[in-house]
Amino acid sequence: YVYGEEHASRRIASFIVKRRAERPFTRTLDLAHVIERALGGRKGAKVHPATRSFQGLRIAVNAELEELEAGLVAAERVLKPGGRLAVVTFHSLEDRIVKNFLAERAGRTPGGSRHAPPVEAGAPSSFQLISSKAIAPGEAELAVNPRARSSKLRAAVRTQAPVWSAA
Repeated sequence: YVYGEEHASRRIASFIVKRRAERPFTRTLDLAHVIERALGGRKGAKVHPATRSFQGLRIAVNAELEELEAGLVAAERVLKPGGRLAVVTFHSLEDRIVKNFLAERAGRTPGGSRHAPPVEAGAPSSFQLISSKAIAPGEAELAVNPRARSSKLRAAVRTQAPVWSAA
């Protein structure tokens, strides 16, 4: 549910538990078929119904989001002023992490509320955003590389400011 952003995760889990009671899974294709049955098939869908579930499993097993966060912090540490950081993401969980990291490091945190105590100024901006929005692939790119359909590019330039502390 969390890593695959699969809304029918409980239904899928129920189908998996029932199938495991009958016999163990021996192939990923078996699991894909069970998930497809749980979601009611795919009739003409571009994306296989099991895609989100397998994405969630892959992200959890490989600790991909934690590795991404560590990579962003490391990039901030090793880039020299004027160095460029470009990150290509392929799903919303990754993109949200990159977007928030760069926005925070570029000083684009939301201002305080008039109803709350003033917010202290953060550290000096260690990155300057090249574009405030993610850059999506164009039609020419998609024609040559259909797998790029969900990709987004975010980029920033390292400033002279010191590295933020890893709080």
